[in-house]
Amino acid sequence: MHIVKADWTYIPGGHTADDLCQRARELLPSGVFAHVIGGAGEERTLAANRAGFGRYRLLPRVLVDVAEVDTSVDILGTKLDAPIFTSPTGVINMVHPESESGIARGAAAAGVGFMLSDMSSVTLEEVASAAGPARWQQIFWRPDREIMADLVERGESAGYKAVVLSVDVGEVSRRRIVRTGYRLPVEDGVANLKRYGSAEWQARVRDRRHDVDDESLSWKNVEWLKSIVHVPLLLKGITSPLDARRAVDAGVDGIIVSNHGGRHLDGGPGTIEVLEEILHAVGGKIPVLIDGGVRRASDIAIALSLGAAAVGLGSPVVCALACGGADVVSGFLEDLVADLRRALGVLGAPNVAGLTRDHVSRIDQYVSDTALGPFLPAR
Repeated sequence: MHIVKADWTYIPGGHTADDLCQRARELLPSGVFAHVIGGAGEERTLAANRAGFGRYRLLPRVLVDVAEVDTSVDILGTKLDAPIFTSPTGVINMVHPESESGIARGAAAAGVGFMLSDMSSVTLEEVASAAGPARWQQIFWRPDREIMADLVERGESAGYKAVVLSVDVGEVSRRRIVRTGYRLPVEDGVANLKRYGSAEWQARVRDRRHDVDDESLSWKNVEWLKSIVHVPLLLKGITSPLDARRAVDAGVDGIIVSNHGGRHLDGGPGTIEVLEEILHAVGGKIPVLIDGGVRRASDIAIALSLGAAAVGLGSPVVCALACGGADVVSGFLEDLVADLRRALGVLGAPNVAGLTRDHVSRIDQYVSDTALGPFLPAR
């Protein structure tokens, strides 16, 4: 399904996330591109993710010794060259034949973290063999606890350093992909589940039936999951300060502020808009990560200055994969790390911990971001 054109080459330092996503649009069938980049409904939440960053401005501090700038961090025992993760995205084999393994290799080469989607095209064990040590396992809740326990055990045995439970998925929303008439080959995203259940159960997995992705997920399930994991447990999909405080009380090790890339609720807030409230609710007790709308090093610097421990990028990384596999993924991420290092130097922060709330200001009126163009094409 991936179309290769020989008239384009990734130039280190010469292509932005927008460039890559525009190129991916040219390479991929419209339905596949809609899966990668699209959001729910009229995509107001998708737009809010980007627009939120446009309401902040970076404030450099001068006369600070930045002869040496260190972007490395340690998050829950995972060491990174920069506080960046690739966010989990499922069914990636239709984007490029290297699939999730290509993203894993690219992330490892760039020294950033990798999160594997539960709905990956290849098994978590196969991806682990291609990934670096900074790898986390994302899972959805399913009502069969034996399956949940086995998935977690497999992840720990394969060297995944944390479990990330997505908690913001109950109903599967109507997304841009519906308007293209394309049917997402969900059967390609159940590699990790093929060893479980009967043929009928497998069919329910492919159809995303509610008895497979359970809408009854509650805090009692989080408590049980916490009791069986031997690595840090994070909750992904928190946008409410009340839920953030509850997560701390539940004993989880971290949270990821996320709205599933704007894919589930049309009209919700952009993630950067709620970050400070959530950080206040958490009170520094656990690390808070964020994804949604991150495209460039300045976005990362804004999130880190507000207090985020790290950021995740989803669709830009998948677009990079579409443009040339692991090599382009690593090139894009390496450029992002280099740009972040330069940004810290200009901001007067010799390391990530040197970024503080004093490095950002919030403006009352959003100034248009030209980056919205490639991401929100005319319908």
